[in-house]
Amino acid sequence: MFKGSIVALVTPFDDQGNVDYATFAELIEWHVESSTDAIAVCGVTGESPTLSYEEKVKIFRESVRVANGRIPIIAGTGSCQTAEALCLTEEAKNAGVDGALVITPYFNRPTPEGCYQHFRKISNIGLPMICYHHPSRAGIKLPVKALARILELPSIVAVKEGSTDLDYGIELMQLSHKPVLAGDDSLILPMMASGAVGVISIVANIIPREWKILANLLLDDEVGRARDYFRRYHALVMSMVLEINPQCVKYALSLMGKCLPGLRLPLTLPQETTQQKIEYELSKMNLNKHQATLV
Repeated sequence: MFKGSIVALVTPFDDQGNVDYATFAELIEWHVESSTDAIAVCGVTGESPTLSYEEKVKIFRESVRVANGRIPIIAGTGSCQTAEALCLTEEAKNAGVDGALVITPYFNRPTPEGCYQHFRKISNIGLPMICYHHPSRAGIKLPVKALARILELPSIVAVKEGSTDLDYGIELMQLSHKPVLAGDDSLILPMMASGAVGVISIVANIIPREWKILANLLLDDEVGRARDYFRRYHALVMSMVLEINPQCVKYALSLMGKCLPGLRLPLTLPQETTQQKIEYELSKMNLNKHQATLV
């Protein structure tokens, strides 16, 4: 159902720190024009921990309104509280999104059984759901068989595998028939060459058309061409994770004139040395505020 290059979209803020819905709409339009396969909103890259419940619901509705059926919208509805995740997923369904991205419960570190029950309850809402396994964010690395069990739930249509453990990802693909999406841009090549069907991407925020091309090459099993293409962008990919996401990608977008660089505390602008590295990588690709694609 979901495959290819899926952007984990940033949430732009204005100079007062409020969600900038006009700029948000412009970003969606850019991804429609760039043929991005789907947009995930209110995820980690979208600074979901600092968004209020009301802001998330409005973002869901605005995403659907602007997309107008031209590109699938995936709503980040995860929470460490099962009750809140249920309510957000229900709100997302009512807003008309195409799917939900639900991270394993974070901070309270439930057992594998607790995680299963969490996803089972949310699954009952009936909205197509991508299970998001991200141990470094959630504090839980599920045993691979436990994650495969969760993926058997009927409403779960895919998993975003973000453990950065390639062996874990390959074993999961052997245990489950549900599609796997890479959770790390740096692992798109080996993950998709091993059977993953796409990526939920940070770097697609700044090179959407190029990342779509790479995903298509891998879906077409043109691994050799994909390898050469990936090498061209590897340094840019790595510059997006020099500091905690989304500090780097939002700064890069600001250099391109796509949004302001501001984040909500406790996130901050990248330190000066990181800014210089990002500026250097963008300049190598001829990216600037007048240029949204590579030349």
